[in-house]
Amino acid sequence: SHGSFFLRVGAIAFGLATMIYNGLEFGEFFEIPFTSPCYQVLRGVNPLLQMMFTFMQMYFIFMNSRLNIHRFKVIARFGLMHIVATNLCVWIRTLVLESLKEITGYLQKRNSTVALTTPTSSVVRNLNNDFAILATEPPVFWDEFAESPLAPAALVSANRTPIDPQTCGRVNIMGSIVQDSAPYLFPFIIEYSLIGAAVIYVMWRHIGRHARYQGEEDLEQRLEVILSRRAVALAHANAGRVDCVGASKGLFFGLLLLVGSLICLILFFVLVHHPQLGLLAIYLADVSHCALMGLSIIAIIIGFIRVQGLKFQGEEQSDLNDILQRVSAFGLFVYAVFSVIAGALTALTSEPNLLVMITGNLSVVQVVLQLLFIADIARRRVHLPEHDRSKPGRQIVTFLLICNVTMWIIYTFETQKVIANPVQLDFYG
Repeated sequence: SHGSFFLRVGAIAFGLATMIYNGLEFGEFFEIPFTSPCYQVLRGVNPLLQMMFTFMQMYFIFMNSRLNIHRFKVIARFGLMHIVATNLCVWIRTLVLESLKEITGYLQKRNSTVALTTPTSSVVRNLNNDFAILATEPPVFWDEFAESPLAPAALVSANRTPIDPQTCGRVNIMGSIVQDSAPYLFPFIIEYSLIGAAVIYVMWRHIGRHARYQGEEDLEQRLEVILSRRAVALAHANAGRVDCVGASKGLFFGLLLLVGSLICLILFFVLVHHPQLGLLAIYLADVSHCALMGLSIIAIIIGFIRVQGLKFQGEEQSDLNDILQRVSAFGLFVYAVFSVIAGALTALTSEPNLLVMITGNLSVVQVVLQLLFIADIARRRVHLPEHDRSKPGRQIVTFLLICNVTMWIIYTFETQKVIANPVQLDFYG
């Protein structure tokens, strides 16, 4: 199988969010009149094409999870690799736009603050030497995308003002909904592109492999019939009952942790814009993140102990799972390492730097331990009746599942914000 059922359901969820953003982009296209110099047909065509590509790939992934291609192999390899490249391009483009949006907002706030607090324009220019390139005439392609809320032309320099929507005769239909929803929908586009690229790449690798013979196919069909009958019998026997045995404690402890993290997240966004309480918001975010990592590490260690009694089988693992785990772990590892570097220089004299360094170190340890735990538990099997009754490790796995969902929410809506990383911002600029 080129991806589990839950992975395919996740791809559908992320794909639907991607299509919602494409629909908003397409609606924004109608704000620019035909007679405007900023009008371009590609602004309306690109969102439609991306929406069609997203839907077709979503359907293809969900319906062809067991596809093995044995005919027209050259064409299949070319087509699938082209789809992988397309997903990577969408992924990189979205990352760049997301970073550009954060940098643009930071520069606008910085320059507006400098303009209000500095009496002379000469001092303003001295304070903005690092961004002197922004004060020059923008490149040609900036003007072409001037009306996009994520366009580089939206950057503000010391001698320029933000682009007025009326410059291109723009009719206010969508308002600021695209710009306001972008920080929440961009992570879904990134996740969907990553899942799509990984699944299609695994399909590409399996082109021409495991050729089937008639005898093997007949045997497999007979086995599928037997297994399906057995599954139907078990379904009737367990009708109306959800099996949560051995997972209730981990589930509710995880939900408690999720609620606490969401409360801290809400308080962060409420306090971070307050002039006197901004530093408290940063402390709250770092402490809650540090506590989450610490509890996750403890749970992983307990999980290692609990699953030792299960039988270990060293069969080959799924390529798709390995790709997704390593790519995501690499990103977290790089972010944590850079955070540790930024916080380690003055960790003994500054509390925020110390918190950043501790959280970064815990993140590295958590990523490494969780990768090892997943690799180990994926090869464990039940082989005794008492294991089937006690279900060792199920509590821990359920708790870690909710922990990872909580971490995804934090990394998506809090950590990516420039204002949530003052230590890293002061160090790297």
